[in-house]
Amino acid sequence: MINYFAFMIGKSLPARTLTIFALFVMALLLVGIFTTGKVAMWSMLGIGLFNSIMWSNIFTLAINGLGKYTSQGSSLLVMMIVGGAILPLMQGLLADAAGVHYSLFVPLLAYLYLLFYGMKGYKALIKG
Repeated sequence: MINYFAFMIGKSLPARTLTIFALFVMALLLVGIFTTGKVAMWSMLGIGLFNSIMWSNIFTLAINGLGKYTSQGSSLLVMMIVGGAILPLMQGLLADAAGVHYSLFVPLLAYLYLLFYGMKGYKALIKG
């Protein structure tokens, strides 16, 4: 229900939807960090509902304006999904050193970047 509400606020605009979904995920992560038990568990499970739409918005924003290079750009984007391999290692190291709750700051920082990307980061720096 909340996922649908957030999607409606996004009005099918990829940048706006990504921004809103990143905010919701960050809020859920903070709930998970500062609570325990079922509340923390359900907040962590809720993150998956918001992740479901993020990739399509990131992809849309990343390949926008590539023109004849769209197929190469999309191929590179798919191949460069390294965060899925590196961030869990970083989170695991932090979990071992400081505890599971504090390790959630790693994905929180990643979603902070997605928030930036949805707000301004997707815009081309150099117009060609």
